[in-house]
Amino acid sequence: MKRLIILTYICLTFGCNSEDALDCFQTSGDIIQKAIEVDAFDKITVFERSQLLISEGPFSVVLETGENLVNDIDISVINERLVIENKNACNITRDYGITKVFVSAPNITEIRNSSGLTIVSENTLSYSNLALISEDLEEEDGFHTDGDFNLNLDVENLTITQNNLSNFFLTGNVTNLDLNFLFGDARFEGRNLLVQNAEVYHRGTNDIIINPQLSLTGSLLSTGDMIVVNTPPILDVEVLYTGQMILED
Repeated sequence: MKRLIILTYICLTFGCNSEDALDCFQTSGDIIQKAIEVDAFDKITVFERSQLLISEGPFSVVLETGENLVNDIDISVINERLVIENKNACNITRDYGITKVFVSAPNITEIRNSSGLTIVSENTLSYSNLALISEDLEEEDGFHTDGDFNLNLDVENLTITQNNLSNFFLTGNVTNLDLNFLFGDARFEGRNLLVQNAEVYHRGTNDIIINPQLSLTGSLLSTGDMIVVNTPPILDVEVLYTGQMILED
């Protein structure tokens, strides 16, 4: 027994700081950055244990993580979709949240957050059509649905679909917003997002804070409120349950 304890101690002390160590006991190693060569893409899916930081610009993908973890992180383009998968799961000897992927692209049409972490924009995203997705309707439990979005936008057509716990902290300008909170306790913080025309389907239990300028249509179907920062000339919202539409001005 004593010999087994000594061997275990030696293994944990001297054998964990390597890319070949057992996953649960593997340390992250020094934080490094690695440029990833990929084909062109216009959609992104990020899975668990990796944080996406996105900017508008020429194509660029840079992985930041521990040097011992690089080999178990897969970043590839499949059918014009950038897919980020971090297979470093069990981690007794290292911290969570150390893997980041910095992505720059001239045009993105869809971002799916299955990471459980916050997607952050590093500059203003000026894309014509953008869909932000955090749902698992077609493949239940196939995607995580609790990662947030913190983005500055200048978008013509923005579509948001979520069905669980992903919060949206958005600033900037949007011409047309199609907002779908199918259920769940997610929150939409859009006080500083100027939206010209908004259509809202709110079946969630948390608040939607929205700043429409020309029109606001839609329906409230659950207990969540919709707080309207600016009352637009066109206002047509059905209140079908206990959630309220609250006009601030």
